[in-house]
Amino acid sequence: MEHKRIVIIGAGPSGLGCAYELARNGRASLVIDKNKDVGGLCSTINFHGYLFDVGGHRFLSKSEEINQLWRGILGDDMLRVRRLSRIYYRRKYFNYPISLFNALSNLGPFESFLCVASYLSARLFKRSADDTFDGWIKNRFGERLYRIFFKSYTEKVWGTSCEKISSDWAAQRIRGLSLKTALKKAFLGPGKAAPKTLSDEFFYPRTGPGEFYGRLKERSAYLGTEFLLEREAVSIRHDGKRVVSVRLARPDARPGEEISADYIFSSMPLPVLVESLDPLPPGEILAAARRLHFRSFLVVNIILDKRTVFPDQWIYVHSPDVRLGRIQNYKNWSPAMTADPAKTSLGLEYFCGEGDALWSMNDIDLINYAVGELERIGIASRRYLIDGFVIRQKSAYPVYDVGYKAHVDIIRGYLGRFSNLQTMGRQGLFRYDNSDHALLTGIYAARNFLKEASSDLWAVEIDKGSLDL
Repeated sequence: MEHKRIVIIGAGPSGLGCAYELARNGRASLVIDKNKDVGGLCSTINFHGYLFDVGGHRFLSKSEEINQLWRGILGDDMLRVRRLSRIYYRRKYFNYPISLFNALSNLGPFESFLCVASYLSARLFKRSADDTFDGWIKNRFGERLYRIFFKSYTEKVWGTSCEKISSDWAAQRIRGLSLKTALKKAFLGPGKAAPKTLSDEFFYPRTGPGEFYGRLKERSAYLGTEFLLEREAVSIRHDGKRVVSVRLARPDARPGEEISADYIFSSMPLPVLVESLDPLPPGEILAAARRLHFRSFLVVNIILDKRTVFPDQWIYVHSPDVRLGRIQNYKNWSPAMTADPAKTSLGLEYFCGEGDALWSMNDIDLINYAVGELERIGIASRRYLIDGFVIRQKSAYPVYDVGYKAHVDIIRGYLGRFSNLQTMGRQGLFRYDNSDHALLTGIYAARNFLKEASSDLWAVEIDKGSLDL
């Protein structure tokens, strides 16, 4: 059995942030990941010279430490991008963040009047409880704006009624965004304290987020970090107070390794971590883990023989007649993402459950299905299709259903008994946060180990107010 003092499970933002912070403080670690590339949800895939994100990822943070890390690693390869993103609804494009005059023009005078009346009614007469997403949004925006700008897209993302989604998701992701804020931005500009979702600019690596995480891996490896990729952690042995080893599996079904560990950092999905413990936790802990759920998603990536499709970096598709949720246009993130400037590469994003009909569809049928939806909403024709491929991403978004927080608290209490285990990142903390937050939790986890700080990773906040997924 090979001995490794520090083991990091997961080479996404939190795992790489943790490894780099340890390495630059003279502590080597072993990073394990089931994928062949690092970056997790922030990896970048090269397909015939065209670069595709696993979903689009803005580099935008209110943490100056994270901004400095991005700049320090990327240097001149960090691009400043002028943001353009819109909502597609009823065959019209609404600016996002919502622009007052654009919205009024698209809605028309009668619908605009009804939206304003609905908003005023909601502000004067609170009719819904604040404990669900449905009620939280209606109380702050009114029924009509809720149905136009929130309901359809949110239910695509989560695959369930907004009445079954906890208001924690709205409070965490949308706090700071309001009609008052939108009006202020329309007349006075966003201001320094505006939520990130209202930002007109962002930074982006020249060849995608994978460039940053690839360089972070290289820096860490130079300082002594080891990487064991295409290995999945399937079992974590413990003695009730300390973890002692990790058993790995290979994708080719060959026998895996068991690696002893004096300390483990984990960004595994929280319920998967619980189920991986050997011996298993008590029944009530397992029951809490089994009540936590993730939403998966897949991306149909296509190349079109067309120079221009739309000018946005991405579009939110609110039309309820298609399952398509969001469209990324990668050449508008960075020209280097597209091998031929006369062509366009798009990522068509679908939110789904692992194993459902869409998830199980074969790649050729998925490409045909997605391009058909693209035609149906009038954005592009299949006659321009050159090539495509599909990415499936498990456990992408922790589901904040009603009651989820109590289950998380039960698991937190149990894991707190282990003196040499920390969980981190979006999946490991069951926190729907952006990549800058995941990166920071990895750095803080390393500092906890190094005794430079004593941070509660579950309580780390950067800002509240971003709707980007």
